[in-house]
Amino acid sequence: MEYLNPSPVAALPHTMWLVYRAVMERPRVSADTLLDLLVPEVIRAKTPADGGHVKVALARLRRLELISAHNDELEAAPVADVEAFLRQLRHRIVQPAGTFGPTFDGADDIRKGLIWLMRESPANALDYEADVATRTSVFVNGTRWNTFRIWCDALGFGQAALSVMAKNNAGNRIVPNPTRAVTDAIAHPFGEALPRGEQLPINRLVEFLRQELPVLPGHPSATFEGLNEDEGNALRVIGLALTTAEELDVLTLEYQSDPSGVMALPDAQHGETRYVSTVTIRK
Repeated sequence: MEYLNPSPVAALPHTMWLVYRAVMERPRVSADTLLDLLVPEVIRAKTPADGGHVKVALARLRRLELISAHNDELEAAPVADVEAFLRQLRHRIVQPAGTFGPTFDGADDIRKGLIWLMRESPANALDYEADVATRTSVFVNGTRWNTFRIWCDALGFGQAALSVMAKNNAGNRIVPNPTRAVTDAIAHPFGEALPRGEQLPINRLVEFLRQELPVLPGHPSATFEGLNEDEGNALRVIGLALTTAEELDVLTLEYQSDPSGVMALPDAQHGETRYVSTVTIRK
C-alpha cells in the first residue's frame, strides 16, 4: 500500500500517533466517533480533505494491524509513550513482506525508500532534484520525497541537513543517518537482546542490527529491482551509527591484535577507515 502518495492526503506518523492514542485511551470507540473526537464537524471543512488525514491514518494503522476492529469497535494495544508507538510502527514498516502473515499489507513505498537511503553516503545532504531524481525513480516525484523526509526522520533513519552541509534549502535535504533506529534497536529489540558488559564479535552486532532493521545493507531482503548496490557505501551508514553510538556511551568498539574477524567501517575515524573486531554493549 502507498503511504507517500499525497492524494488526497498522505499518511503521516504524527497523525497516526494521534489516532492510535485516541483509540488506545477510548477502547471500542467507533470510527465515526473517533473522527468526531479528533476533527469536530465545526472545523472539519478547514482540515485536510475534510478530515481525510485522520481517515487515512486510521486506514493505514489497520492495514499495519496496529489497530484492530470488531463490529466497528476499534482496539489498540497499550503503549507507554510516543517512542514506544514509533518503535512498533518502525518494526511493522521495515520488516519484509510475509513477516506478519499472508494478509499483512505493509508500507512498501516507505520500505523501498529506506533501503535506497541506507545505501547512500551520510556525507551527502540529499536534494531531490540534484541527488535523487537523477538516480532513482523510487520516490516518483518531489512531493512524495517530501513526505518520505518526514517518515525517515520519525523512524530514526535520517535527519534534516545542517546548514553547514547544505547552505541552500538545508531543511529540504536528508542526511542518511540510522543512529536513532540503531540505538533504539539495541535498547529495545524485538528479538533476543545482546548481552551487556562483555566483548562480542563485531559481526554479531551487525547481523543483529540487520535482523532488527532489515532495510540496512546486507540483509537479504534489503534490495529491489533497479537498486544500485554500491558495495562501497554498504557499511557507511552502519559505521556512522556505531561511531555515534560509541560517542553516546551506548557501546564501545575495539580492535584486538590477532582478531578472528575484522570489520572495516568507512569514514568512521576522522574520515578514515576504522578497523573493529569487538564491541561491548554498555546500555
